[in-house]
Amino acid sequence: MRERLPPDRSALFFAVVDQVRRGVWERENTRFERTRAFGVIRRLFTAMGARLAGAGALADPRDVFYLTTDEVFAWLDGHSVNGDLRPLVAARRAEFDAYRQLPDPPHRFATRGPPALSALEPAPMAGPPPAGPEGTLSGTGCCPGVVRAAVRVVRDPRQPGELAGRILVAEQTDPGWTLLFPAAAGVLVERGSILSHAGIVARELGVPCVVGIPRLLEVLRDGEVVEMDGATGIVRRVTAPD
Repeated sequence: MRERLPPDRSALFFAVVDQVRRGVWERENTRFERTRAFGVIRRLFTAMGARLAGAGALADPRDVFYLTTDEVFAWLDGHSVNGDLRPLVAARRAEFDAYRQLPDPPHRFATRGPPALSALEPAPMAGPPPAGPEGTLSGTGCCPGVVRAAVRVVRDPRQPGELAGRILVAEQTDPGWTLLFPAAAGVLVERGSILSHAGIVARELGVPCVVGIPRLLEVLRDGEVVEMDGATGIVRRVTAPD
């Protein structure tokens, strides 16, 4: 561009580029700090749960995550309609256990009225998911880098197995997965966009990453070798697991 543009236009062009780079940098930092804030807030609510459990309102401090923020603050402020929150937690736990027996919802869906009482309707898509050549998967590249390694399919971040030198494969991620990223050689995620949690953390840490890969966990098996390109979003299957 410096060679092709006249000096006055070249100066304007690169001034705009510098502003865009700074804006992207600040946006990424803001999103990363927001991700870190989730961990702080989680610790705060765990502490509130410990206080509720100490008072006999909960059986376990982590049961606080079955309550709404309004229910927690109402109890702590002294105007809750429930002195004992354990029956409410038991009802919510049973409801969540029933959700686990249902098939996975579409990647994008719409509801009408209370979600618990509404059928999940697939939301209209802009078009079919991108398809790669035979033997490849295709998604959205989030952080550049080419990695060839065995995959580690992780469904629970508390039990990730050995990740060193492997490519982390997950259905989706949230802040609880962040500590796994530095150990992985690359990250592949079935759900998400370029602004999803996985994409933001991967770019912050410089870990090659591809997200939004349809049927990823259905196709890949733990231990098989793939070659991923974090720039193009292409994942090529190399060998099957032993």
